[in-house]
Amino acid sequence: MSEEATSNASVISPLEIFAIFYRRRWWIVLPALVGTALAVAAALLMTPAYRSQATLLIDAPQIPTTFAPAQTANYANESVGKIRQQIMSCASLTKLIHEAGIYAREQDEMSFDDLLAMMRKSITVDLVSATGRQGPGAANDTIAFDLSFTYSDRTAAHAVADRLVTMFLAEDKRLRTEKAASTAAFLTRRVDELRGQMVELEGKRREVESRYAGALPDQVALSAQSGSALRAEVSRMDAETQGLLQQNSLLATRSEEIAAAPKPEFEALNRAEERLAQLSAIYSDSYPDVVAARAAVSRQRQNVLRATAPPPGSGAVASAMEAAQSRIASLAARRGELVGSISHMERMTAMAPQATYELNNLERDYDNLKRQYQDVRDKQMEAQVTANLQAEDKGERFSVVNAASMPSDPIRPKRMQLVAAGLFGGLALGFVMVVVWEVLAGPIHGVGAVTRLMNATPLAVVPVLTPGLTAPLFERFRRYMQKGRRRSYPRRAGAR
Repeated sequence: MSEEATSNASVISPLEIFAIFYRRRWWIVLPALVGTALAVAAALLMTPAYRSQATLLIDAPQIPTTFAPAQTANYANESVGKIRQQIMSCASLTKLIHEAGIYAREQDEMSFDDLLAMMRKSITVDLVSATGRQGPGAANDTIAFDLSFTYSDRTAAHAVADRLVTMFLAEDKRLRTEKAASTAAFLTRRVDELRGQMVELEGKRREVESRYAGALPDQVALSAQSGSALRAEVSRMDAETQGLLQQNSLLATRSEEIAAAPKPEFEALNRAEERLAQLSAIYSDSYPDVVAARAAVSRQRQNVLRATAPPPGSGAVASAMEAAQSRIASLAARRGELVGSISHMERMTAMAPQATYELNNLERDYDNLKRQYQDVRDKQMEAQVTANLQAEDKGERFSVVNAASMPSDPIRPKRMQLVAAGLFGGLALGFVMVVVWEVLAGPIHGVGAVTRLMNATPLAVVPVLTPGLTAPLFERFRRYMQKGRRRSYPRRAGAR
């Protein structure tokens, strides 16, 4: 097979492809014209939509962060989401529709729920980050947000957008003020509860201290020292009592010895009484010897009386003994008191572990309550400051950076883009139709297709002659391309 035959054995050449599209040119032109006409009609008939947009900034509090810490971006996003839900509620949107007088035609054509759904789609809130990003990617560092409303009338769109901005600001102030006030009120109640619990624990602590007086941890050591001193005092008193008892025993022995000593006066009295008895038995009472004997008895009796009087110094012994007895009695009474005190201290010392346990529990609970009270008290002060700032519009709030704009051009439809899309869509449809027809119909294109199907090179090629000037032009172009390929073969062979 020659080089020319090999070259013609390709399936479809670019020239043949071009001829195919030229032959089916109306299959491409007509869809393009139809698509363009439909796009122009849609651009002229579609209701324009205007968008009015405003930008709101999330301002930081106008005080140091020590008293009112700045809220995080997530909190700001949450606030924007809550306010958006409040504004897009059925009651708010219904009131806004009636006040602005919008969707008059739609109210007659669709249900009110569908109308509210359409209005919710027309309201857009786009978060703006510190880096300028918008949408969901700006949720981590939100500093502002764009609020927009889309409607067919640009004046109504601007009015509704401005009304939405006012509603956002009012709802933001209401939510922040109510939240700050409710937080401050809750913390105030919590502070009062903790203070009451602390007072109750203080009362229980005083009760424990009074019940275990002397057995408290700071009193046990003092009680032990006092008990040692009291025991030493009891020992000293016991020694003194023992000495007094020994002294009294000696004094009593001395008194007994004095009392037991013989007295001559009693013997003389006995002899005088015996003589008087003898004389009285013999003589009468007036007898001089009887009278003398009686007188002698009287004198002896007086002597006995003088002899029975306490000897000098015996009164001092009795007084000493009485004083010793009195001292012993007082020492015994004092010793009983000291022993009672020592017994009480021992009982208190035995109760010290229980007192320490109860007191430690109370102190632990009191310390925990005190820490909670201090923390809640600090938070209460911060919440009160925040509530005051919100009431004075000096806390974190929304401020309008760009007011709602008056739209000049509609955002849809984009007429030029729509017409271009219709044109290119029609052209694409035409090309697809031609390619599908050529593939499904299976016509033979060119010498290469005949060679491939017949497995032989055709002897001659008869061109298709069509009236007009285009066919000779295509034929001359084809012959020129074939001559160029023939001239290139010897050069390629010589190079080899």
